Amino acid sequence: MSSGQLLVILSIAAVTLFVVAVLHRAGVPAPVVLVVAGLIIGFLPFVPAVSLQPDVVLLGLLPLLVFDAAITSSPTAFFRDARSIGVLAVLLVVATAFGVAAVAHWIGHLSWPMAFVLGTAVGPTDASAATSIARRLGLPRRLITILEGEALFNDATALVLYAAAVATAATGHFSAARTAGSIVYSTAAGAAIGLAAGWVGRRLRDRVDDPPIEIAGSILLAYVAYLPAAAIHASGVLAAVTAGLYLGWPGRGGGFSARSRLQSGAFWETLVFLVNAALFVLVGLSFHTFSTQARGPVGRLVLTGVAVVSAVIVVRLAWMLGFGWLVGLRRRGQTAAGQQGWRERLILGWSGMRGAITLAALLAVPAMTDAGHPLAGRDDIIYLGFAVIIATLVGQGMTLPALVRRLRLREHPSVADAERQARLELTTAVLDHLAEARVTGELPAELTDGLRAQYLARLRRLETMTGDDGLEEEAAATADADLALRRDLIALQRRTLSDLRQQGRIGVTTLRIIERDLDLEETRLPTA
Repeated sequence: MSSGQLLVILSIAAVTLFVVAVLHRAGVPAPVVLVVAGLIIGFLPFVPAVSLQPDVVLLGLLPLLVFDAAITSSPTAFFRDARSIGVLAVLLVVATAFGVAAVAHWIGHLSWPMAFVLGTAVGPTDASAATSIARRLGLPRRLITILEGEALFNDATALVLYAAAVATAATGHFSAARTAGSIVYSTAAGAAIGLAAGWVGRRLRDRVDDPPIEIAGSILLAYVAYLPAAAIHASGVLAAVTAGLYLGWPGRGGGFSARSRLQSGAFWETLVFLVNAALFVLVGLSFHTFSTQARGPVGRLVLTGVAVVSAVIVVRLAWMLGFGWLVGLRRRGQTAAGQQGWRERLILGWSGMRGAITLAALLAVPAMTDAGHPLAGRDDIIYLGFAVIIATLVGQGMTLPALVRRLRLREHPSVADAERQARLELTTAVLDHLAEARVTGELPAELTDGLRAQYLARLRRLETMTGDDGLEEEAAATADADLALRRDLIALQRRTLSDLRQQGRIGVTTLRIIERDLDLEETRLPTA
């Protein structure tokens, strides 16, 4: 690559980032902006031909994305919503594969094997697209958990079925028993490898307190789980997800120090943003590159594209609205009719956006059969895959915010109440400790009075940390004692927070929100 081409790429990246920032503030989802930017940039005459490489996505970037999504998720929330996630990640993927395959075969005149390759490739949803929009709109945490869990686990389901469909298309032979066996083997072996990698990673992490080493180790662990599983034809996605869930499981001590958690969180947030931004732009760029190399019957492809996109959307909506009892979204305390359930199911049904995984899978389809003949229909399914990605990302991504506002879905009050109650109990525990220490004479009044006033104000406000820098010390000895006391009080709050989690009175999400506040409070303290 010449310096001139590099300058062009950097200039385009800078302009794209600026446009994303401006439009994001205006409420336009970032994935939509990035894909459209890629589509436009691809047609500029001075832009070199760039295409998304399947191996780079499936082996290089996918491990990072699924590992980060898993380690920052709530394992207990996944278990609580296991039925909903399982139904969407397995049964809906199968239903989508059959529905799309039928449409592609009967309308697009594709062979059944190639039609099923397309159906399995468009099965997995894009986690970053749906959840980034959902978080920005303030959707209930349970819906975000279901969307994240579905996107994590449906990758594993779809890619296993995809491998079987590609093998059938390339060889011309299909074995139901062999396919079922490969699914069981892929799932069991992938989960076992991920669990082993997570166990080893957690033991090593607990013995290290160096943020750069811990961050580098977390990146390495994503590949340590994913690549061995992929090498033995097990589910690398499931291995990385299992390792991430195990490593992120909250417990006493937690492994990471406050400094490590904050630095790791900032690093991974930036890394994942850059990876997703690159993938979405590459999706747009790849359309131009591929369209200049392949040709097909335009009229039939347009008709089939409309039919396939409609099938993807309709199957998901019909599944959510028609089989809502399987997903089980009815909230506690509601009427038997489930007055809010249909709204939640409609949001989930309209959040089925597809992304880079779908395109990478389709581009990875071999051009030749095992017999050495061109694989008929390969270009067609890639065109159709582009249609699904662009229609769902741009169409559904742009309209999802309006739909959420129309349905007026917000977080359930009980979740906010639980977080507020947890903060109250932590603050009360500190105040009780300070009062007891003053009565017994364990601590002098000049140390406890200022802190007591601070925590009393926090108790009244019931808000997060305000960034107070601390008390004005009059002497070095008083400063040292105050610093030690502040560390003790933060440790007391950590123990109280852990007790609340162990008692089941708060969820993992609440624990992590408050834990981050305590991390920030601890990092503001001067070092010893």
